[in-house]
Amino acid sequence: ETATLIWTQADNTTQLLHSLQENRYHSRAIHHCHREINTLHHNLSRPPNTHKMVEEEVPLPILFHDVTPIPQEDGPHPVCAISYKEDFTEAMNYLRAVLRANELSARALKLTSICLKLNPANYTVWHFRRRCLQNLSSSSSTKFAPESIQSDLEFSSKLGGSNPKNYQIWYHRRALLEPTFEAEMIKQKEGGEKGKEDEDDIIQKAKEELNYINGVLENDGKNYHAWSHRQWVLRTICFPPSIYNSELDYVHKLILDDPRNNSAWNHRWFITHKGCTRKPLSSLEDVQKEITYAMQCAEVDPFNESPWRYVIGFLEECKKYSGSEGNDVMEAADVKSLINSCEQEITKMRGNLGSTEYDVDSCVHLTSAKIDILEMKGDDISLEQVSVPILKAVTIFFTKVNHFQCMSLSIHMARTWGDWNVTKANNFYGCNFEYVALFLSFYLGTFDPS
Repeated sequence: ETATLIWTQADNTTQLLHSLQENRYHSRAIHHCHREINTLHHNLSRPPNTHKMVEEEVPLPILFHDVTPIPQEDGPHPVCAISYKEDFTEAMNYLRAVLRANELSARALKLTSICLKLNPANYTVWHFRRRCLQNLSSSSSTKFAPESIQSDLEFSSKLGGSNPKNYQIWYHRRALLEPTFEAEMIKQKEGGEKGKEDEDDIIQKAKEELNYINGVLENDGKNYHAWSHRQWVLRTICFPPSIYNSELDYVHKLILDDPRNNSAWNHRWFITHKGCTRKPLSSLEDVQKEITYAMQCAEVDPFNESPWRYVIGFLEECKKYSGSEGNDVMEAADVKSLINSCEQEITKMRGNLGSTEYDVDSCVHLTSAKIDILEMKGDDISLEQVSVPILKAVTIFFTKVNHFQCMSLSIHMARTWGDWNVTKANNFYGCNFEYVALFLSFYLGTFDPS
């Protein structure tokens, strides 16, 4: 009982020794405390295992008995000192001392766990933690030991549960996996049976990471950090074609759940391009398939901007690369046929929408897509047709004062004027384009009083 009392109440080594001296006649108590100290040192000298090296209940003053904490320097007269909790202040004071000593030990790693639980957004602690993991690694082939990677992924998952948009946690996961992925892919390129085995292992690890991201996106399908991390995994690993088919099925499910999920649409673009978003699709059939998919989604909800931007993105890409050097798939005639086909579909949709209770002219994104397509065609007739829906939109603005809906269409008008004679338009439509120009210049920030 005396030994337990001394051990639990001692705040530091000095107090522990003082208590032992006061109770020196209790030889069994001294022996018990000595045994506890030996156990602690034994735990610190064992091979690294990220979260089982040192028991969490060991007080920091005992764990760092030979370290003098460094308090935070707020100056002699702090204006507005932050009221930190005692456990946070204690942990950070020891961390400053460990950082100054550059101690990359098991107990320093344990200290980072405590600090990150108190503040998961401290990027300095995350960086120091990776340095500790690297120093404690016994692996000669990778930067971090495999067992440390797995345990730290679990650690970051626990912290990420309540911090799904924490930059540092997502980067830590990438920093842990990146060296392993790169090393294994190098072996794969070298070939041989060993390379094939490593390829299977690395693909399995990558799939596990994708499954973890699935769980995050179930709670928030628009989590930018999760999507960015997912695309990094897909870019880094040379997956077989089947994985991209699985990703298409996955992203289709997300679009069905929320057709306005722009992140899911962006990922579909990424997957169809196999991660090479700056190169066009090599198959006209694939382009037609994606345009048809988006047009069907747009027909379900014409007021949804996402599928319209998806269609226009493919059409602009096709037009940009048609007839270019090294692109023998997309001919100019094919692109023109695609554009005309999309224009016909939009005209059909406008007709169907007009037969409902909805106002066709209020469907801004459908109208915007039609204007984009007419601009792609580029002939005089198409450019003249551009102004018809825009003028109606401007009229809606002046009558309903709904400038947020009409702003994108107004910008289209300003762009069109670069290729269209305003005087000709005035004569053709018999309206005051100068007045509309004044309206546009005011909202586009280019208003000139003269």
